[in-house]
Amino acid sequence: MRLYTGILLAVALCCALAIAGCAGEPEEAALVPQIEPPTIAEAGILRVGVDLEYPPFAGTDKGREAGIDIDVASAIAQELGLELKTVQVSASDVTTALAEGDIDMMMSVPFDPDSMMGASFVGSYISDGAAFFAPGYETTSSVEATNVAESVLETITISTVGSRSIGAQQGSVAYWLLSYEFGDGAVTTYPTLRAAFEGLKAGEVEVVGADAVVGAYILRDFSGIGFAGQIEPATQLGVAVAPEASELEQVVRDTLDVLAANGVLDTIRVKWVGDLPPLEAAVGDAE
Repeated sequence: MRLYTGILLAVALCCALAIAGCAGEPEEAALVPQIEPPTIAEAGILRVGVDLEYPPFAGTDKGREAGIDIDVASAIAQELGLELKTVQVSASDVTTALAEGDIDMMMSVPFDPDSMMGASFVGSYISDGAAFFAPGYETTSSVEATNVAESVLETITISTVGSRSIGAQQGSVAYWLLSYEFGDGAVTTYPTLRAAFEGLKAGEVEVVGADAVVGAYILRDFSGIGFAGQIEPATQLGVAVAPEASELEQVVRDTLDVLAANGVLDTIRVKWVGDLPPLEAAVGDAE
């Protein structure tokens, strides 16, 4: 872990001038690696693949990398006493990046036993899937208001959405699911999910179908709208390593268990998606 140069200079200057009471922030403790090569490729460094073009999982904010995947990867690296090094890897290049040794592990890999060739799924830290969002479903910290909402508002599903007008981002997973279910022209399309939520806020549509995690993240900028139900069962998203990296797989799995038990994963989830409830997954697949 890098030491804060500015702090060190300030402390040195204070000592040199013998100024009583001069004190800087305490130095961060040096990292003590818990694993080393060949379990990882570079001593003291955990190289993690992320897709920086898919917020809130990973992206850039004012020149700094940020997102769910960045926070979880950072927590794993810190727990293992390693410096985090992120590598841009798109979803289509995961197996290649692992096979060629470009990364030690990859974030946001969907758990799918039928398509996991070339990668071993270590463990999940969040689940995601297509969902409905609607006015009046915004959650609240008020116990009384929450109880009223639960007694009045039913969960919206494919079978209960009824005659409500539906909007979605053109080409999104939710758009295709809803179009397949209700036919061409049944879904009002918008160029972006944010535009769809603006249309929902303006009353152009009554419900919006969207990715649950991305939708919950964007809805931080909209009041009076919230998660209303799932369109499909959720899929686990988690960490994957190369098939032959059995020792790293076990270490990371144990680390994810620790982070879950300590509440770190829940804290990261709330930070990015607020009180989006845990999503129901397919049978045998849970968040």
